[in-house]
Amino acid sequence: MAFYTATIGCFLIFMGAYLIEKTASHSWLNNLLRMLSFVPMAVPGLVLGLGYVFFFNLPNNPLNFLYGSMVLLVLCSIAHFFTTAYMTASTALRQLDKEFEAASLSLKAPLYRHFWRITIPLCLPALLDIYRYLFVSAMTTVSAAIFLYSPDTILAAVAVLNMDDAGNIGGAAAMSTLILTTSAGVSILLSIASQGVLRRTQAWHQREAKQ
Repeated sequence: MAFYTATIGCFLIFMGAYLIEKTASHSWLNNLLRMLSFVPMAVPGLVLGLGYVFFFNLPNNPLNFLYGSMVLLVLCSIAHFFTTAYMTASTALRQLDKEFEAASLSLKAPLYRHFWRITIPLCLPALLDIYRYLFVSAMTTVSAAIFLYSPDTILAAVAVLNMDDAGNIGGAAAMSTLILTTSAGVSILLSIASQGVLRRTQAWHQREAKQ
């Protein structure tokens, strides 16, 4: 679940932030979406989980089949940690010069190429931070997910609570250690794997810092 949340959430959140920050044709809509993006931060995970239960567990709801599935857990986790990730992406995008898109259009370069060749490399450090944040947060989340899991989708963090309630303190401690080790291991691997990419895409920044 942590892998799905980090991968899908990083893509959706960054694309959403890009559309909000880089499209000024509907400023009132952008302001409304920007305001709504802060709502998840004000909603506790417990309330979010209960809201998903009441909505998706209704027998007449056509989306009832999602209840207890991994898809719903991923969606809930993305919504739960949306605000912090969005603020990181939005801050990175606001640091880019607004004339980049105009320059690309004047050179008759399609916007998708500008997005891939300019925006992504410049915002890569923020993207890596978002991915790491979503992964680690999803690995340790309990408050919302505890209402949404099924016997086939028991999460490690929820298993820790179940073992602790059953008196299996040793098992709970071992599972907690595995969660910590997995989160730290993925963070280290992500940092190592990104060194070469950052060295190539952020070379201009490193030269500027040396000067």
